[in-house]
Amino acid sequence: MKTNEKKHQNIFGNPVIHYAIQLLALSLLLYFCFEIIKPFLTLMVWASVLAITLYPLHKKITKWFGGRRWLSGMLIVVAMFLLIIGPATSLLLATIDEFKTLSVAYTEGKLQIPAPDESVKNWPVIGNTLYGYWSEASENITNFIGKHYESIKPVVVKLFALVSSAGMGILLLMASILVAGFIMVYGEDGAQLARSFFVKLVGKKGEKMEQSVAITVRNVAKGVLGVAFIQAILAGTGMIIAGVPLAGLWALIGMVLAIVQIGLLPVSLGVIIYIWSTADTLTAVLLTAWMLFVGIVDNIIKPFMMGIGAPAPMLVVFMGTIGGFIMSGFIGLFTGAIILTLGYKLITDWLSAGPEIQESGNTEAEMQQKNEL
Repeated sequence: MKTNEKKHQNIFGNPVIHYAIQLLALSLLLYFCFEIIKPFLTLMVWASVLAITLYPLHKKITKWFGGRRWLSGMLIVVAMFLLIIGPATSLLLATIDEFKTLSVAYTEGKLQIPAPDESVKNWPVIGNTLYGYWSEASENITNFIGKHYESIKPVVVKLFALVSSAGMGILLLMASILVAGFIMVYGEDGAQLARSFFVKLVGKKGEKMEQSVAITVRNVAKGVLGVAFIQAILAGTGMIIAGVPLAGLWALIGMVLAIVQIGLLPVSLGVIIYIWSTADTLTAVLLTAWMLFVGIVDNIIKPFMMGIGAPAPMLVVFMGTIGGFIMSGFIGLFTGAIILTLGYKLITDWLSAGPEIQESGNTEAEMQQKNEL
């Protein structure tokens, strides 16, 4: 009996078993913590991105206000609501109103589509087909929709889903801005926590990694999301002034295409074709010039934004942004860029440390030989 008791004590007194139980308990704790915060994960990621991006501005304004961090945070939140939420909501509401107008006109049988110009036939590849469908729709839109209902229905459903998701996106952005305001107020504590985490992982170089994460997030936010948002607002404003139907929706689609690096070209081509077929020459020329200008803005601004103080080459950041988006959606724009940047930094630091290790190894070997002699 005593022998069995000793074996039992030896098993549970084994350090390996002890550490295994600790790791299991820690894993369970982390898993349940993740499940608890999972519903708020998207909100917290966007809020953190905004806070990291705006934190340098927050520090400057805090100095102007004599160290009053709360006042600085409130000012930035209000400014963000006026500059971002206001225009985005206006575009969304304009699109919803246009959908309502089209729905009422269709119900009352007053919906009409202007006939296409004869020049449409001369367009390469799609000219004749597009002219035929366009002419059919302009003659009797009700019969056209009835005839092609099965083909039109999925497109209409996706358009409504896109508008709905845009509305939810604006609400999420509003909440993220509010949370970002609180994060900025406690920015120093958060930065110290992140710095301690990286130092714990990789030693003294962890401080540089914390800086690399912050710079990467700011560059991606400004170079990808910021530029895409600016393009969408500029394009939407031009389309509204020119009288293009559903301008807000096309601006939203253009922003999504710009974020995924396709660009505004598909939307711009459609808008230019429409305006030349329906509007006067002056309006068509002005809107065409405007859409072309908006389309090339990113080629001028984006390299500058993404290259400022970048801890990794722009190609690495760009690949991380696109790869992250493909893997995990909009959040991947940041997580992908951060992970690839940190991986790049680790590899380059390891390679640069190679010769030093080799030299130190040779020195130790030489010293041992001298001692033996």
